Amino acid sequence: MGYSAIPPALLELSNPTTPEAQVKALRDLKNEIVGHDQRKEVAVKHGVVRPLATILKAEGRRGAKRRSNGAINGGGASVGRDGGMGLGAAGQWEWTSEDEMRFQATLVLGSLANGGPALVAPLLNGNVFPPLLEALSPSQTPPKLVMTTLRTIEQIVDAVAQEKPTESSDGPVRTSLSSSVSEQLYTKQVADNFAEILAQTSRSSSVQQQIWSVTKLIIKTCHDEHQKKLLLEAGILDLLAGKLAAMALPEAQALRNEPRNPSREQLPSIYLADVLDAISAIIKDSHYNTARFLYSQPIQQAFGPPKEAATGAYDGFSPQATPWDRLIPRLQTLQSKSDPYTKSWPALGAYTSTATSDSYKRLPGVDSLPPTSRTVITDESENPLFIWLIYAARRAEGKERLASCWLLALLKRFGERWPLNDPSKITRQRHFAYLIMPLVVKMISGVHSGLYQTSKNAYGSLSLQEKQDAKYILERAPLVLAELVSENPTLQNAAVDAKLLPELCQILKKSFDPITATSKPLWSARSSAPQPVDPMIDPASSTLGRPGLRPEILHAFKYRESTLLALAALAENQDPLRKLIVEVGTPNHLMEALVPYSDSQPSGSTTSKGGNPIPVLIAACTVVRKLSRSVSVLRTSLIDNGLATPIQALLTHPDVKVQVAATDALANLLLEVSPVRQEIVNAGGIKTLCEHCRSANFDLRFGSLWALKHVILGLTSSMKIQCLEELGVGWLVQTLNGEPTKTSMPTPLGMGTPNAAGERVDILNAMDDPNMDVDEDTSSEEDEDTMTDSIPSMRRHPRPGSRYTSATNIRDRLQQIKSDEQDVRLSAERDDIRMQEQALDFIRNFINEDKASGEMIDHLLKCFGHSRFFEILDSKIRPKGSTPTSSSSSNNNNNNNPSSQPAGGPGPSYWNPSPSRTAFGTNIINPNISTANAIFNLSQPINWASYPPSELLSAAMYILTHLANGRPQHRSLLISQTTLMSHVLPLIVHPHRLVRLPCSWFIINLTWIDDSSDYGASRERAMSLRQLGFEEGVRVLSRDADQDVRERGKTGIENFARLLEDGGRGVGGGGASAGYGSPSTGGGAFGSEANLGGNGLGRVGSGLAGLHGHRAWGGGGGV
Repeated sequence: MGYSAIPPALLELSNPTTPEAQVKALRDLKNEIVGHDQRKEVAVKHGVVRPLATILKAEGRRGAKRRSNGAINGGGASVGRDGGMGLGAAGQWEWTSEDEMRFQATLVLGSLANGGPALVAPLLNGNVFPPLLEALSPSQTPPKLVMTTLRTIEQIVDAVAQEKPTESSDGPVRTSLSSSVSEQLYTKQVADNFAEILAQTSRSSSVQQQIWSVTKLIIKTCHDEHQKKLLLEAGILDLLAGKLAAMALPEAQALRNEPRNPSREQLPSIYLADVLDAISAIIKDSHYNTARFLYSQPIQQAFGPPKEAATGAYDGFSPQATPWDRLIPRLQTLQSKSDPYTKSWPALGAYTSTATSDSYKRLPGVDSLPPTSRTVITDESENPLFIWLIYAARRAEGKERLASCWLLALLKRFGERWPLNDPSKITRQRHFAYLIMPLVVKMISGVHSGLYQTSKNAYGSLSLQEKQDAKYILERAPLVLAELVSENPTLQNAAVDAKLLPELCQILKKSFDPITATSKPLWSARSSAPQPVDPMIDPASSTLGRPGLRPEILHAFKYRESTLLALAALAENQDPLRKLIVEVGTPNHLMEALVPYSDSQPSGSTTSKGGNPIPVLIAACTVVRKLSRSVSVLRTSLIDNGLATPIQALLTHPDVKVQVAATDALANLLLEVSPVRQEIVNAGGIKTLCEHCRSANFDLRFGSLWALKHVILGLTSSMKIQCLEELGVGWLVQTLNGEPTKTSMPTPLGMGTPNAAGERVDILNAMDDPNMDVDEDTSSEEDEDTMTDSIPSMRRHPRPGSRYTSATNIRDRLQQIKSDEQDVRLSAERDDIRMQEQALDFIRNFINEDKASGEMIDHLLKCFGHSRFFEILDSKIRPKGSTPTSSSSSNNNNNNNPSSQPAGGPGPSYWNPSPSRTAFGTNIINPNISTANAIFNLSQPINWASYPPSELLSAAMYILTHLANGRPQHRSLLISQTTLMSHVLPLIVHPHRLVRLPCSWFIINLTWIDDSSDYGASRERAMSLRQLGFEEGVRVLSRDADQDVRERGKTGIENFARLLEDGGRGVGGGGASAGYGSPSTGGGAFGSEANLGGNGLGRVGSGLAGLHGHRAWGGGGGV
């Protein structure tokens, strides 16, 4: 064994003699440890970290002080605009021995970091990271040292990424190395240094490499919201936007026939992929950050409308004014109105690539086309930025193509939420379906076949960089696919038509294959027994950390997660696609993907089946949640593969994000149609969900209450009561007592409808909002555009220069988006409304019974108390400032408690003869107007902005509908709540059908006749409803624009006629026949159909009348 230079080097570094000797020792140490992990471990154990940290700190302070005093050849240093060498007065940096010492020490740290997480842990414990970060200022540090420091930091970040998952199934979550690095890396000082590096405009290779390194660090480390906010405030997003605009300048100059004049901001094309990915990392999951990017000055100047657009003479979608259109092919597809994606080819039109825009080939006119049953989609221009990104994706290969598609997918999502000057939805979908989806599919299938389906000789012929790029694409391309097809059936169909599902299933299967070791551990002559510890060595910086994951296993984890997310996105909307995903064998691998990673796995394991990290667990739960929306899949494949057991086990996972994902997936497994529902209940699932309802995490509380809403439907009465006791009436009351309308809001939540610019506006009562930019001119052209918008061949092209081009309008637009996303008050109110809605739905399903015995209604009223319960319901339907129910319900004392009577017994009379009831012929909206004029008042405009959101209105009305489905005494009790009833009547003309529909069922249930003995009480109730104005209200419903509401209104009119007009006494109650089940959209079911005078529809409340919408991705119900 050769002589080792480690001991002499360590001796010199620990007891320095001269700077020259220290530099030599550092060089010797660097040469000794490069490529030798065992020597690196020896150096660390002998205490090399602490001297390295001391050198970086001391020499860094000396260099900064010297340069601040103007010691660099008699002048200050420039900020790298001099060819990257940081020239001072004499034209170059003074490279001193102190700089060389820091340079060599930084190289040694980088070499140690290449040893993996086991060696990074002592580096961080030895505090070497802060002095490295202090050396990132180009104005205070020589360029050579800045570049070396950036590379060392990147090596530390790469090593930290190989850290084993910190979660453990039998222990607490430990603090990870990545969190420690992120905390130190994302500070204001470091962000300012990054911005200073990106602001350099020199074309020297040194500066360009510094910029490249910063972009790579952002890509690898920027994940959390506070990190993105810090970079945004430092101006980094604007700087990156400037780099992107400069790189698009050559195409813009060529299209405008301008001489090529490269910008000083322009980087070589090899850096484009990292610039795009850095932008994507900052704007991901943030509409405000995306808007800041789109409205940044460089993007507006490069891709925005020309100045003449403001004068109105510019047609932003004519070929003469948009030369960007010539970068991508024109689509010339004839297709039906129903599906913007079609398989009819060719879809691409020819065009001549000359400089003049007049040569751009136009589609033939509608009149010149032969008669056809398909619709001609006229060609609309895409947003110039989208066009350039599509062009960049089509011309490039590898990472550049992937980065372009990824940024396009993020911008597409923003355009769907905040549309502005975008083409029609059909046009954009066609552009993505024909021009982008084939590229993504090709990347996935091509890389997979190239890496794992080729011969060993072919794989071995690839260079190391080509293999790394191919692995990166395999990890990222499915994520791009997932983002593109999310909530978009058109693009989902395009991906499936490209035969991508079998490919994704094969990739998922491949990720679980055993990974063979590439090399055996080296033999060491040293004993494995513990060595004596030198008391002079710092133990924290000389103790090795846990070994990390092998790169092959880490790679398998990454592309396993991305593949699962792609499958989940494809299964989001369409049941046929879910069945296809099952048919290709996906459920067979979900069981393995739901096993959490365990630290008990041997460090030298060569398999990737030893559990999964947190991101994979969340992705697998997401796939189960999406697939379980299909009843057939839920009852067969998911159950056959036994997926309920591992998901239930994840409810108690140490990480709360995994708990949330498992709870969301479990919600659909608790539906009545689920075969494993009772198994989950018997295993204690209800108790766990009730405990989660008290969690500090909102998503966990919300998902748990949603799951309880599902499980409570169809349980036995004793199980329902047990679930309510476990959850707690007090907790329900506290949740329902939230006041979403307590504070004035700029727009009414739950009622806002996005207009053409994406603004949330009340469709009936526009509110004055200083942050909303509204056009003053309301000419008839808007109506014409609305009428012709559904006819693609006649659609008008909006002018991109008409809105949000001035600085003031852009600021207003950004403020609106920022408030919608970051306003803590608005976010808390939205969360409060969502929780209240789920709590109301829980109550609705609790009182739902197969037989209208009223037992659950009695128990609920007993637990809540009559006055409190009706006051809670009234608070969900009354406008702000109106009289609460307590004034009219105070006369209902405990002697009128239905729970005091035997279930199914006659019970006491709930009729309240209080004089506070509204007199006959009086209208509840305006007491001075008779009932005959009630229809006139219902037709008057109502300030719906003062009402609670429509979600709460609908949920509360369905509870009232179920209460009216109880015994006759319950219906009488409801009618006696005169103030509550007065607040129900205006909802008959609510703009949302989901509010009007339960109103119609409510009236039908109140006028229902159980049997002949109930006729007298039913007639009395009908007379009281006439007094309250509901007879006229049901006539309004009979003329409703919605057919379902209209038919229910006609049924209500028939009920009033039988009870109040002559001949009604001859109608008796008949036997009950089977009714209809409830639709999955959350509406009430058609219950028992009584043979009353040929009435074809029964009352709501029995049968499957409870709400059981499937757990949707964003918190909404429905399949």
